[in-house]
Amino acid sequence: MRATVKREEALRLLKTEHQAVEALIAELSDEEITRGDTIRHGLYFDQECSFQDLLAHLICYEVYTVEALREWRAGQKHWAIDAVKDPRQGREVHYGGIAERAHLSLGEQLEEYRQTSQELESAIEALSDADWRMAAPYADGQDTDLGGMIEGILVLPPRPMYRHLPVHVPDARAYIRSLR
Repeated sequence: MRATVKREEALRLLKTEHQAVEALIAELSDEEITRGDTIRHGLYFDQECSFQDLLAHLICYEVYTVEALREWRAGQKHWAIDAVKDPRQGREVHYGGIAERAHLSLGEQLEEYRQTSQELESAIEALSDADWRMAAPYADGQDTDLGGMIEGILVLPPRPMYRHLPVHVPDARAYIRSLR
């Protein structure tokens, strides 16, 4: 997969995503964030997620992207590149990211979200345009560049480009009203 947007646009959209998540966090009480079964949109009909669960889900994709960037630099292919495209494994990634963070307090999870978001933004910011279009250092039978690899993890359909929150919370005002 080749990048469909330039690095600067990817970074701008990712920052917009992070700002939208932070704005929603600022609007919600701790009880509203941790209340179960409040996320009504997404790929899986059986999800009974709280906003805290959604944060865990968002974190896992960004963590995998940061890890994939490190592995790319080492000439390796991160397992999530293929896993997120496979329906069975994609479901495991979705719920696995939530399960992996279930032991965290709300404060710990918010801190992980913020650290991971900043780390991902910094990693993309540090790339040059040539880096963004660099061919994969591994053979996988596809014409993949670094930006495309990142999109392959972060921007799978039906997600808008670099925007994951709107898939699960398409209207923040409506979501807040539903909680109150």
